Amino acid sequence: MTTTSTTTDDFTAVVHLPADPETVVGWFTSSEGVSRWWGPTEGDGAVGGILTTTFGEHGTNSMRVLEADATHVVWESIIPEGSNPTYHAPEWLGTRMEFVVVPASDGSELRFCHVGLTPRLECWDVCFEGWTFFMSSIETLAKTGSGTPFEV
Repeated sequence: MTTTSTTTDDFTAVVHLPADPETVVGWFTSSEGVSRWWGPTEGDGAVGGILTTTFGEHGTNSMRVLEADATHVVWESIIPEGSNPTYHAPEWLGTRMEFVVVPASDGSELRFCHVGLTPRLECWDVCFEGWTFFMSSIETLAKTGSGTPFEV
């Protein structure tokens, strides 16, 4: 996995996966798929839907699906009324998570960018560590069939 960032850049990662693009995109377009690598997730992964992932006592992260096609999925971080958001959710509000899946000779290349998550945010260090862990979870899922999501 390649993770890159500078003091002004958004968090980005590139992960080479031994899984076909259709399978990889499915991990971002359904609650079942997101649950396999990030954490227990409910909701609708279709465009306009909302996916909410639970992190136990730490709260939830909710994402509105802005785009979802065969190679590109975009989520926008939101805080639904009445939810119990994670402590960093206010900093994530309005940021976008972009998943681009490119066919490769040995499977797929996942190009991830959390647009708006930069070192200027207070949560940068813990979020950088978290996304790095969950990108590895996606890689483990592709290699073994089981990721390492947060477990409540």
